[in-house]
Amino acid sequence: MVKRQRIAKKPSTPPPGADDWVKQGGIDPEIEAPEEGESETNQQGGDRPTKTGKTAVTFPHRISFDTDTPQYKRLKRAAFEEERSMNEVIREAVEQWLKAHNY
Repeated sequence: MVKRQRIAKKPSTPPPGADDWVKQGGIDPEIEAPEEGESETNQQGGDRPTKTGKTAVTFPHRISFDTDTPQYKRLKRAAFEEERSMNEVIREAVEQWLKAHNY
């Protein structure tokens, strides 16, 4: 009795058009570099990233923090009522804290 191979062998070259769907989709807007003119100057004179159209501005650094359930729910409700993302609310709070403490 001859055993047959159950897994197909890897093709030497990918078939034409195998990765066309990747090229059609483009690059994830969160990892694209912001183009010139995508930031507006806020009242304090600093640069503040903004959203223009469907492309989102990226922030190169991410942090995480622990929060209890009531605080998380308050943050979520505030973001919903202000029609902003929770990240925008947190960014604003961090900026206010840093300015209040002269950083």
